[in-house]
Amino acid sequence: MPKRRGRGSRKRFGSFRSGRNYEDPAYASFRKAVRKRDGNKCLFPGCGSKSRLEVHHIKKWSSHPSMRYDTSNGITLCKECHKRTQGNEEVYEQLFFKILEWEALRRLKKKEDE
Repeated sequence: MPKRRGRGSRKRFGSFRSGRNYEDPAYASFRKAVRKRDGNKCLFPGCGSKSRLEVHHIKKWSSHPSMRYDTSNGITLCKECHKRTQGNEEVYEQLFFKILEWEALRRLKKKEDE
């Protein structure tokens, strides 16, 4: 008899709940690019953690398929901050887009100062 998986476990090729294939090279590239842009740290205000990082889709994966791999729709959050947003994604949407705007301006200013 096959070994049963625990509740909430995900097979290596993806998640049945979300329909995502975490092994898809395009998805892996999206996550890597977002984390690099965000300096491999959580951008949730007041956090800045550099461990247990995840990439959050600002506009939901399920309702915005055209933005799934658009780095401007991703933000790096630690696992705890990501969990805090679940179920309230629309509430955080404008805040996260504003954070990305501030970060882009900060990077431009840094370049100008060099």
